[in-house]
Amino acid sequence: MAESLLTGYPAFTAQMLCRRLIANGDNVRVLARPKYFEDAKQFIKTCEGPGTAQVIIGDVVQMDLGMSGPDVRQMLRELEYIYHLAAISPRSERMDNARQVNVEGTRSILDMAMSAERLQRFCFFSTAFVSGTRRGVVLESELDRGQRFRTVFEQTKFEAEKLVRRAASDLNVTIFRPSLVVGHSQTGEFDQSDDPYHMMLSFLNAPLNIHMPLPGHGDFPLNMVPVDYVCEAAYQISRDPRSAGRTFHLTDPNPLPARRVLDLIADHGKRKRPRGTIHPGIARRILKLPGIRKMGTPARVVNYFDQLVIYNTTNTLELLAGSTLQCPSFDSYVGNLVTHLQQVARI
Repeated sequence: MAESLLTGYPAFTAQMLCRRLIANGDNVRVLARPKYFEDAKQFIKTCEGPGTAQVIIGDVVQMDLGMSGPDVRQMLRELEYIYHLAAISPRSERMDNARQVNVEGTRSILDMAMSAERLQRFCFFSTAFVSGTRRGVVLESELDRGQRFRTVFEQTKFEAEKLVRRAASDLNVTIFRPSLVVGHSQTGEFDQSDDPYHMMLSFLNAPLNIHMPLPGHGDFPLNMVPVDYVCEAAYQISRDPRSAGRTFHLTDPNPLPARRVLDLIADHGKRKRPRGTIHPGIARRILKLPGIRKMGTPARVVNYFDQLVIYNTTNTLELLAGSTLQCPSFDSYVGNLVTHLQQVARI
């Protein structure tokens, strides 16, 4: 049984990864801020498997996670794996908040990890969108290529990944870069705070006889990946000795064009397929209008339709080659996502 620390609760990906670790037999320490403590205790009761879990109150922005000296020393004597998912989400538009959590929080937990006597791996969950405004093929080994950033989330995750890469001289680090994480491919369960949820919901809430316009021409790939694939791939790769010091795109190696994605959502939701196009810049301005903004679809989702970028997955495919795990195609699970969304949103 491995001793693991998981940050990022209550994010959906953190919850799903916690379930995977417990199913494997890990003893998991789930870091939760005080306001999520009781909720986290109830959550771990629902996790099944030979492993165990305990909730520890703390915060990544505090020294030693805000834990007492004796508690943190005991944890550091035992820890073998750290899975660092804690982050201010893409919804945040305040650079000071995002930098405090995404950058300084990462710096803090890296500093703490240096004292973990038995630590085998520090796993950092970055994002594929540290590529910013880059176009074309993005390699897993690449980071700083002079790109600009469209959101504070992209910029601060880029800065945090730089810290993790620098720490690789002293720690065995593994970096994961998921693209747009959608719901569970089998159950359809979704994180209702994520951008893909609101993007899909806006199409499913459209009047039955209305053809929604498409931001841009819809020819560029829209890279989405189910949460269960992300967590299973991250788990398997993190336990592979070959992953030390490397970065892994947890992305769809064969993403569908944006128009095809929205056609599938419309078909399964019994809505009209998108017709016509609207310039991405105009679409962003419309989504920022007060009345439209209240509907919940953030203007930043347009970014995902407006960029020709291919995330190379050579490292990921290499380490998963000996398993049966593959990223499922969006068309194989979109029906489950739509069904779940319709149920929870009562569409």
